[in-house]
Amino acid sequence: MTYPLSTCFAPPERENAEQVRTEHQLVTAIPHIQELLNAFPTPAVILNECRQIVAANQRLCELLNRQQDELIGMRPGEAFECIHWREGWCGCGTSRFCETCGAVKAILNSQWHGENTQECTITIRRDEGEKALDLRVTSSSFDLDGKFTVFSLNDISDEKRRAVLERMFFHDVLNTAAGVRGLLEILPELTDQHRHETAHLAYQLADYLIEEIEGGRDLAAAERGELVVQATALDAREILHSVCELYTNHPVAQGKAVVVTEISGPLAFKTDKVLLKRVLGNLVKNALEASVEGQEVRLGFQNYGSAVFYVHNEAAIPEVVRLLVFRRSFSTKSPMGRGIGTYSAKLITERYLGGSLSFTSSEEQGTTFAVTLPAQRPA
Repeated sequence: MTYPLSTCFAPPERENAEQVRTEHQLVTAIPHIQELLNAFPTPAVILNECRQIVAANQRLCELLNRQQDELIGMRPGEAFECIHWREGWCGCGTSRFCETCGAVKAILNSQWHGENTQECTITIRRDEGEKALDLRVTSSSFDLDGKFTVFSLNDISDEKRRAVLERMFFHDVLNTAAGVRGLLEILPELTDQHRHETAHLAYQLADYLIEEIEGGRDLAAAERGELVVQATALDAREILHSVCELYTNHPVAQGKAVVVTEISGPLAFKTDKVLLKRVLGNLVKNALEASVEGQEVRLGFQNYGSAVFYVHNEAAIPEVVRLLVFRRSFSTKSPMGRGIGTYSAKLITERYLGGSLSFTSSEEQGTTFAVTLPAQRPA
């Protein structure tokens, strides 16, 4: 049994600074409690019933570059500077995004059932921009003139990153490579006309293969802050038709169409061609995977002060999934998670191209992702 998600919106109200300070003194008065907390191999805190920090270990203080006194009274998402903590009516744990947060679930569940472990993906703000963390969090509650929770976290970002990249290579790359081999095997048996068509298809599959490998390489470089941006003058029409041509015969496009529709406003703009095509390609591929046979994915462009590229498909994203779309390890296709497409697109668009990535989705209108770029890419 787990704690109902709806309770994320009705937690105990926060305690004031004096109450939290009293609880801090109560907890730290337990013999050797700080030494035990510091003995944890991972960052750890003790929370009160309102999920506010009343004690923290040295590892957490070093990780956040803060003193323990600065953390007292904060909730975990506030201490880590989660991008959503200010959106709730009562801070961390009360926004609509918190319904899917593993940290909130673990804490609430442990308050009722003793101990709980969850996985949590959190996006935090840093000087260099937003950064995604994959965490395994464990909570265990105890009573001491009130209910307290020992909350520890283990950074599993590298583990998740390896799993995502391994799945990409073992699934997408392996399937595409097998397709290339299959086409080459039958090539000698074909007529001249069919041989030419099959060779062209094998060439396209090889292009997809290179795109998958380079996409994984660039994502790793982007997360390390090492991606190099080379802005050049571009033509929107050429970009759209290039992406459309690349994905028209992609394996995930079987029985579906990729078309360029509306193009309006000045077509000239300046940004990194390779990175923009990678962003649009990820969005098109995701749109194709969300579509069924007979449906089409539509690409468009508008420029009225900002260059805006659109990728639209006819399917709607379920409400609960919309909150997770830009999380690195989330995927609707597999419980293991292969969801690097939208995460990668957002990371590259916002951190390297100086733009923004947003989406709208409804049963009536389908789903549209919009890549908005400034007229001149900032340095």
